[in-house]
Order: sequence, then structure tokens, then C-alpha cells
Amino acid sequence: MAKSGRLELLIMAFIGFAGILDTSFMIPIIALYSESLGASKAEAGFIAGFYSMVAIPASIAAGILVDRLGRKKMLVVGLLWDSLSVLLYSMVASSFQLLIVRGLHAIGGSLVYPAFIARTREISGERVGYSVGRLLAPVALAITLGTASAGFLTYMLGYRIPFIALSLIILLAGILALTLPERPEERSWRGLKGVVEGIREASPSVISGLWLIIVLYVTLGIIVGGLATSISGVVVPGEREARLLTGTGVSLSSLVAAVFLVLNGLVSDKRGVKLVILYSIAASTLGFILPAAVLSPQTILLGFIVFGIGLAGFLLSSTILVTNVSAKARGTTVGLQQVLNIVGIAVGAPAGGLLAAMGPHHVLIVAALIPLLAISVLVYSGS
Repeated sequence: MAKSGRLELLIMAFIGFAGILDTSFMIPIIALYSESLGASKAEAGFIAGFYSMVAIPASIAAGILVDRLGRKKMLVVGLLWDSLSVLLYSMVASSFQLLIVRGLHAIGGSLVYPAFIARTREISGERVGYSVGRLLAPVALAITLGTASAGFLTYMLGYRIPFIALSLIILLAGILALTLPERPEERSWRGLKGVVEGIREASPSVISGLWLIIVLYVTLGIIVGGLATSISGVVVPGEREARLLTGTGVSLSSLVAAVFLVLNGLVSDKRGVKLVILYSIAASTLGFILPAAVLSPQTILLGFIVFGIGLAGFLLSSTILVTNVSAKARGTTVGLQQVLNIVGIAVGAPAGGLLAAMGPHHVLIVAALIPLLAISVLVYSGS
């Protein structure tokens, strides 16, 4: 690979890392930050969820804009917008101001992922799985570092300094995005009619990819929404220990996924994406059946590690399938994938909360069964 090609890959890897780091960092602490600004618990929950409310329509619009205006432009705009939004988190003086900033942050964040993934696919060459996997790996690493460090850094430094540091990291990514070379796909826009045609031409692949991502995120939603509550006082002494165990488990899954995204990519290139889907279903189901059979903190953590293999496979396979369209529609299909990420959590988390009332076994067993729905993709693609 030429030196310029390696530099582009490094820049793209850093953009992927920075583009998700802010969102991951906010997840564990945004409700607490809201309360520190005077919000009630109900208001804090609304502020935390407001990002998703804005991001759903924004993601659809962002996908179309990525196709209309180009990947590079939307990466630059999205990252600079994100940087400014995160900086504003450090300046708010009331929970209402925080609510407005959350909405602005959602708009900027919605632009980055479709542009990043569309361009990732377009620089992948013949080794699609490996190329996509190695640029998704920094995304998984950012999720691990963001969620794992947020509580500690805000405890040690307060909220303002970490927000400013995050803003500067994203600003650097935005500046680096300006140096990316223009690609032919930047000029692939053929109007909304072209977008619809592109999706229709590859509809089996797109539908399969979207189904995989919603299966994955419903599963994650059930775990995030129900596991900590259900194991508190049953597996661990109290709520604090339960949240620590669940948070550690999610971080471990993301860390394992960062490694297996590359390995799964190699398997996908050699043996096909169907094999990756098949063993990802098995790993995801086994990851939650194991602690359901023998319930302890150790088996829960072990289960999360095994689930990380499935997490990587689902994410990689979905991304390959939804981007398996002509360039004129690729940003839009990734935007739809991003919408279903959010919808999956929105469906799974309340379901997990309801299951938690019945105990941890119910949460874990249902979380183990949901990935089996992805078998329909193998049947559908086979037919």
C-alpha cells in the first residue's frame, strides 16, 4: 500500500475513534450531570433520552445528505459540529440549556457515522471484510474507553475539563478530515430517485443488514435495561455493585469486539459473511445462556466476553450488507442502520426493565434467544 493510502487509513481510524468517543463518554454520566444542574430524576432521564429522539430523524436526513453532498464534506461538518456541541456541554448553566445542547449534539453526531461508514466501504478494495473490520475496531475501542473512563474522569476532574478535552480530540479529527482526498463516489448523487433505485437493486442485502443490527441492539437494550436491576441484591449486594458489574461486562464485550472485528473480517473475506453470521449467533446465545445456567459475577463477565465475539460479527456483517449498494444510496442505507441502532435500544431497554422484575434468569434467557432471530437472514439470503 502506498504511503498516502496508509496515511488515509490512519486518519480514518482516528476519525472513527473520535466520532464515537463523545457519545460513549456521555452515556454513563449524562443523567448525573443533568441532576447536578438541577434536573429531577425524571427530567434527567428525559435529557439523557433526548439525544435519541433527535437522532432518529436526524440520521435519516444525514444519510441522504451524505449521498447528496459527499462523505468528506459531511465528515468535516459533523465532526466540527460535534466538537462545538461537546464544548457547549462545559458551558451550560441549567438543565434546560443542557437539553438544547443534547439536541444539537445529536444532529452533529448523526452526520458522522453514515459518512464514516460509507467512505470506509469505498476505500476497502477487494478485501471488504478485513478493511471494514479494521476501521470498525477503533470504534469499538472508543466505546470501551469512553464508557469505562467517564465515571472516573468526571469524579477526579469534574465535568468541565473532560468535556473540553473531548472537544479538542474531535476538533483534531475534523481538521484531519479536511486532508482526506476526494473520491469519485463523492459525485454519485442521482437524486432521491437514485437513492430509491439503489436500495431497491440491493434490497435483499440491505434488509438482511438492517435486520441483523436491530436484533443486535434489541439484545443489548435488554441487557442494558434489565441486567443491573435484576442482579442487584441477588448476585451482588446492591445497585452500585450491579451497575459496576454490568458496565464492566459491556466494556469487556466492546474490547473483545475490537479484536474480533478484524478476525471476523478475515473470515468473511475467505469463507463468506454467512459463516460469520452463523457463529456470531452461536456466540451471542452462548454468552447469555452460560450465566443463566450458572449465575455468578464470574459467569456474567465470562458471558460478556463470549458475547463480544458475536457483537463483532453482527456489527461487521450488518455493515457489509447495508453498504453492499451502489454509491448513490450508500449514505442513506447507513443512516437507516444508525436509526435501527437507536430503535433497537429503545425497544430492548424497556423490555429488559420488565423482565428484571421477574429475575435475572428471565433477562439472560430472553437476551440469549433474541440473536436466534438472525437465523432468518441465513434462510432469506439462501432463498
